[in-house]
Amino acid sequence: MHRIVFAHGMESSPEGRKARYLREELGAIAPRLGHLGPEDQVGALRLAVGDRAPAVVVGSSLGGLAALGLAASHPGLVAHLVLLAPAVGMHRRAAFHPDVEARRPGLFSEAERLSGLSIPAEVPAAVIHGLEDSSIDAPDVIDLVRRSPSAALILVHDDHALTGSRSLILEVVSRAARGLDPLAGRAL
Repeated sequence: MHRIVFAHGMESSPEGRKARYLREELGAIAPRLGHLGPEDQVGALRLAVGDRAPAVVVGSSLGGLAALGLAASHPGLVAHLVLLAPAVGMHRRAAFHPDVEARRPGLFSEAERLSGLSIPAEVPAAVIHGLEDSSIDAPDVIDLVRRSPSAALILVHDDHALTGSRSLILEVVSRAARGLDPLAGRAL
């Protein structure tokens, strides 16, 4: 069974709902990333995976960008990538959120660089995104999947938090951790 490393979002923590749920159900570890910029989050994830690579790396929202950055820069560390409403394209919202940029200088420019990455072909990936997500635009997530041939997209009727998709997330991550195709047998 592969180790599971969870990268939480900007407004969450290792004690957030998804992190707790994956820790309780599957033993996931979740490093504290909230104080770091996206580029430094990539480094923190690399350290969290450590010498027990490869790991299943799960990233939610801004943590999804960091997970994408880890897979792109160190594909050998990632057995499977699971992105939950990844924050691709968030840099286009900078004008709407000057307070965020003031609190976290450079956030949007780093997010822009990571948003342009692709998932390496050797890293199998599942991307789950909510059709009712008002924080991250579905076309940006679809573009990521289009340019990443190893990625499968699951669109769900849910919002950015994906609270209503917990059982799906658990199933996908659990199958990936066991080295199985996380989408096998699923009618999509």
